[in-house]
Amino acid sequence: MPVLNNDIDKNDVVILYSTMVKSRHYEEKIRELYLNDKKPLFSIAAGKIPGEMHLSAGQEPAAAWMAVLLRKDDFVYSTHRPHHTAISKGVDLNKMTAEIMGRTTGLGKGKGGHMHLFDTEVNFACAGIVGSSFPPAIGVALSFKLDKKDNVAVAFGGDGSLNQGMLMESMNLASLWKLPVIFVIENNDWAISVNVKDSTPLKHDSDRALGFNMPGIYVSGNDPVKMYEVAKVAIENARTGNGPTLISMDTYRYYGHFEGDPELYRPKNEVPELMKKDPISLLRETLLKNKIVGNDELEMIENSAMEEINQAISYAENSPIPAGKDALEDVYSIVNYEVKPKTKGRKLPMYMAISEGISMEMERDQNVLYMGEDVGIYGGIFGASTGLYNKFGPERVRDTPISESAFIGAASGLAAAGKRPIVELMFTDFLGVTFDPIMNHIAKNHYMSGGKVKMPIVITTAIGGGYGDAAQHSQTLFSTFAHIPGLKVVVPSNSHDAKGLMISAIKDDNPVIYMFHKGLLGLPWMPYPQSTVTDVPEEEYTVPIGKARIVKEGKDITIISVGSTVHMAMEASERLEKDGISAEIIDLISVKPLDEETIVNSAKKTGRILAVDEDYQSYGMTSEAIAIVSERAFKDLKTPPKRIAYPDVPVPYSRSMEQFTLPSPDKIFNVARGMVK
Repeated sequence: MPVLNNDIDKNDVVILYSTMVKSRHYEEKIRELYLNDKKPLFSIAAGKIPGEMHLSAGQEPAAAWMAVLLRKDDFVYSTHRPHHTAISKGVDLNKMTAEIMGRTTGLGKGKGGHMHLFDTEVNFACAGIVGSSFPPAIGVALSFKLDKKDNVAVAFGGDGSLNQGMLMESMNLASLWKLPVIFVIENNDWAISVNVKDSTPLKHDSDRALGFNMPGIYVSGNDPVKMYEVAKVAIENARTGNGPTLISMDTYRYYGHFEGDPELYRPKNEVPELMKKDPISLLRETLLKNKIVGNDELEMIENSAMEEINQAISYAENSPIPAGKDALEDVYSIVNYEVKPKTKGRKLPMYMAISEGISMEMERDQNVLYMGEDVGIYGGIFGASTGLYNKFGPERVRDTPISESAFIGAASGLAAAGKRPIVELMFTDFLGVTFDPIMNHIAKNHYMSGGKVKMPIVITTAIGGGYGDAAQHSQTLFSTFAHIPGLKVVVPSNSHDAKGLMISAIKDDNPVIYMFHKGLLGLPWMPYPQSTVTDVPEEEYTVPIGKARIVKEGKDITIISVGSTVHMAMEASERLEKDGISAEIIDLISVKPLDEETIVNSAKKTGRILAVDEDYQSYGMTSEAIAIVSERAFKDLKTPPKRIAYPDVPVPYSRSMEQFTLPSPDKIFNVARGMVK
């Protein structure tokens, strides 16, 4: 039974109890609704509530303290089992229930469901990927620190998340930067069916904190009062600038991992025995024993909770079901930020143009910051942050440890808190270790929140081969990211576009993958085509994202190019002119969104298209461009479309093999000439 210290606020204990009661009754009612219409039994496609259902009944003590100790403007990132945390944070019960039922009045207009709840009014979010709540929480915490606010961020995870790299990377950054964040591990013994003793070699989960020089506190017995007392200290530490805390709590879930779970892994008597020590029942006894409340007040608490729950269910049931076409909305935030240049400018190499664009936006908007590996004093391996550290200091130009999932995941939290982060990861090949935060959060949060959460994030990275760096430093991968809904992908081919595109990307309210080809940057230690060094206006200007440019007019064949292949196409076109062949060259500039109109109109004009790309051939930009032309201008084609792309093999090290596989002016000339002659 929970023990009440003399100095504990008795009203706080009543709120703990009422919050737990509301959470428990809510889940029991949701469970009943979920199972009622399931035919066949447990069919996830049937009934009022679609999909899987993960219940947290029994785990209420891990979250109830938030109803007392957190403020509305504190942030909480929860897990795929989020109802008790959402209720404890004060999420709108009507809208939450409507979201769970997939209705238009839901928190995300029915686009997120019960594992993806976003309530911007009380700063609550959750995610369906184990361990993924931690990186965005440290991003929000960093935002609080930068703004000198005394707010805190709280991130929840189960015992299954203890062994996730995202947790350990996030703890490292949080401790290193003394961020106001609290990591809460709800240890319910089971990561689906694997017992914690078979997955984690720790006496207590809180021992994980020892390696990160932060307090680690263990709460036993599923005790809501102990959890409240521990959390109170952790929050005070965070608010006063003393950094993060890891709290681990032994708790339990009374139902399976999901509704329909046969629970073959649990002893049959395990749940009945644990329910004899149910935390709600024990806290009720404590309240009565200490004469804090009487039976009449307890009954009022029960009735009030049920009244609110029934009202929320009625609200959801009477809310409209989305139209099918509503699925096409909220992928991108609509933005308008066009700024036209006024002067011709002067010639700059691309890396300096990129840095200048970033510098101008950082001067204009205090919410813009830059972070990544070696971006500070070093100026970035490829020079993109040259001069920024000295100008803006280490708070806004922030060197990071090699914890890519943490700092790129943190960008989503920074964006949610109102910042506009630019995050650099040296090589596009390295983005593979960050796919969860990019693909599942940065790209999708705007959509799953029904358009309420904006993700103004720029991720910069170097692409391209030709320098003997082999398979893990030479990929291009435009199409990998263009394939993911919610992302924009841009690739400048010259200095003018590099600056304008960077400014556009920073101003955009959507996540932009900004890929610069290392062979075009104009770095003094790397050869580059002189054609990349173009006039760059000194003032602010934008290059529109999603709009291609015809860089050379022609009438016989259209060559579709992007990044490095623009320069190859231009060189090939000079040779084609000598053979009497007039080539029209398109610089796509944006791979996503793709400018279909420019491609189609040019194809109709010339009747021939050749798509050229340094990315892999299969399922890439060349395939997409040809598909668009085939669908919209097939009758106008004089010859079948052709493409030149990187073959479906890893990039080899040896120069002879690498040159054989890369696109080149010779390849473009020969294929184009064969299509026309």
